[in-house]
Order: sequence, then C-alpha cells, then structure tokens
Amino acid sequence: MLLFLTFNLSVFSQTQLEMNNEANNKYKKADAKLNSIYQRVLDEYKLDTLFVDQLKKSQRIWIEFRNAELELKYPAENKQIEYGSTHPMCVALYLKELTEIRTKRLKIWINGTEQGDLCAGSVKRVSEVYIDMNYIQKATIEKDSTIWLKSNMKLDHRIFGYKRPNINSQKMILLSIFTGDVKDNRFNCKYGAYYETSEMKNMKLKYILTEGDFHKIKIIKDEQVVDEIFMEKEWFEFNK
Repeated sequence: MLLFLTFNLSVFSQTQLEMNNEANNKYKKADAKLNSIYQRVLDEYKLDTLFVDQLKKSQRIWIEFRNAELELKYPAENKQIEYGSTHPMCVALYLKELTEIRTKRLKIWINGTEQGDLCAGSVKRVSEVYIDMNYIQKATIEKDSTIWLKSNMKLDHRIFGYKRPNINSQKMILLSIFTGDVKDNRFNCKYGAYYETSEMKNMKLKYILTEGDFHKIKIIKDEQVVDEIFMEKEWFEFNK
C-alpha cells in the first residue's frame, strides 16, 4: 500500500511539474508578444518624444501594477504552503492573463483609430499608421460597375466596407495588403477580409452610386445581392 501511494505521488509530482512548465511557457510567449508590440509602438511614434516619454513611464507603472495585482490575488507570506503545488502554474497563468490585457491595450496605438474619433488623443488615424496616400493602390470601378482590385506589393491599400456612410459604423468587409488585417479576419468583418477581389470566391462587389465621401456598393454572392455597404471614395478610380 505504501509503495502504491509513493508511486501515485511521484506520478502526481511529475504531472504537476509538466503543468507548471506548460503554464510558464505560455506566459513567456505572452510576455515576448507584449515586448514586441511595445517596441513597435515606440518605433511608430518615435518622432513624438513627449508620447515616447509617457509610454515608457506608463510601462514602468504597469509592471508595478501587474506585480501588485499578483500579490493581491496571492497575498500569503508562505505561498507554497498556503496555495499548494499548483501555485507556480496559477501564477504563470495569471501573469499571462494580465500581460495579454496590456498587449491588447497597446495594440490600439498600432491599429490606429478612425477619422472622426473625437477622443483619439495620441492614437494616430488608421491611414497615418498604415498608409502613405502617395503610395496607394486604388480599386477600379469597371464600366459594368464591377469593382476590381489587384494586390501590388509595392503599393498599399486598406479599404473597409462600412454598414453606413460613416467610418465609425460596423466594418462589414475589408480589402487590405496587410497580412495582419487579412489573417484570421482581425476586424471581424461579416463578409471577410481579402488581399484582392479575386480571392472573394462566389462573391463580388458592384458600385451603385456616390454619397458624399462614400461609394454605395452592393455585395453579390452566388449572383444574389446579399447586402449594401459604403466604402470611402478616395480609394477608387473609374475605368473610363
């Protein structure tokens, strides 16, 4: 009986060690991603010295906050006795959670904000972050009103289709040169995200009319109109 118990404890210890290591590896990956995003923000906003100073200050304070949150959750002096052998795993998982929240917050400065956001503060507009409008690839509106766009690795494009003629409304579809936009449909567009129109299988876009700064466009899927969206007209040219 004693031998059986010793064997079970040994197996439990090995399993717990593996769980602790797995959790720690997940935290390390989250931390590496945070550091990468933090550096990208520094690079993108490097000319704004006041912002950079505040970002560095914010990051130092966040680290203090993260550590304080950890102590708040596990305040005992002798943590190993109080919280048991799972404590290292729990610590790693909680650090991972806090780190991912911070990463999500910093990504706001990477993703940019839409024009018209009155509370944007230091966050750049989307086009300022991603697009130099002197080097853009425009979509073509053909004579039959079909919209065509071919990716060009030397030029940029990032064209959202909105639910209403307002860039703050729901994003319905996206044509973008940026892998980060298209992969996994990062903006959760209802009709997906694509590099170019040729990738839109069984679906196409057709111009209807122009309303102010937007083109009204219908989405056709399997030869049926499924929705109407609005895209900023600055991204288009007509094939005369």
